[in-house]
Amino acid sequence: MPYFSYAQIHFGPITLYTWGLFIGLAFLAGYGYFFKEAKKQGMEENKILGLALTLFFGAIIGSRLGYVAQFPARYFSGPGEIFEFTAGGLTFYGGLLGAVIFGWLYLRRSKPQGSKPQGGKLDLLKTADLLAPAAAIGIFIGRIGCFLINDHQGAPANLPWAIRWLDGISRHPVALYLSLNGLILFLILLFLKPKLKKPGQLAFIFLTYYAASRFLLDFTRASGTALSDPHYLNLTFSQWASLAILIAILFHLKKRRQV
Repeated sequence: MPYFSYAQIHFGPITLYTWGLFIGLAFLAGYGYFFKEAKKQGMEENKILGLALTLFFGAIIGSRLGYVAQFPARYFSGPGEIFEFTAGGLTFYGGLLGAVIFGWLYLRRSKPQGSKPQGGKLDLLKTADLLAPAAAIGIFIGRIGCFLINDHQGAPANLPWAIRWLDGISRHPVALYLSLNGLILFLILLFLKPKLKKPGQLAFIFLTYYAASRFLLDFTRASGTALSDPHYLNLTFSQWASLAILIAILFHLKKRRQV
């Protein structure tokens, strides 16, 4: 397919920024799912909204700081640019870490009201299970925005669906892969949800699947070009983060077997 970039959508005098629009839609879709499921668990509406907003701001702050960490020289020389969110530059794993930290602090201060609370830890795991599918559907929709603005340069590919960039090279549509991966993850979680009874299992599967799939999908990203993400020992920042998560999961599983 030919190169494209739909950075803006115009409705008469109104101009919408495509990426921001789909990030907003992703949050609304994730919140809608979480609200419906949390209500079934007996959570109060004000606490559902409070937690959702806390996670949103935590994710934005964390994703920005994660991006800054990839380009330390650039932002140390111009620290004012750190707060220029409109200039772009966010990372998923930074956002995930920010959301986890902010969400954990919120839940510590205000425990969600479950049907039969059995302690803060159980409430935390139950909430994580509710949020996992919401995050997956958010990834699916949010990455559509990335695809439409074509902001992830892929590695060269000789495929019918490859995007022919302005340099004449056909490249993987990385954002499209990430979007479809989010949809697949959402459907898997919906399928497994009624079958898993132990709190935390759904969130565990979300983290395991995403880390493994993201590690593999990042091999379709460009490397060594002006627009490519920085690589460290031939791996992206997200691949190293994925490896760290997968190693932690393996240690956790090994420890459980020893108990």
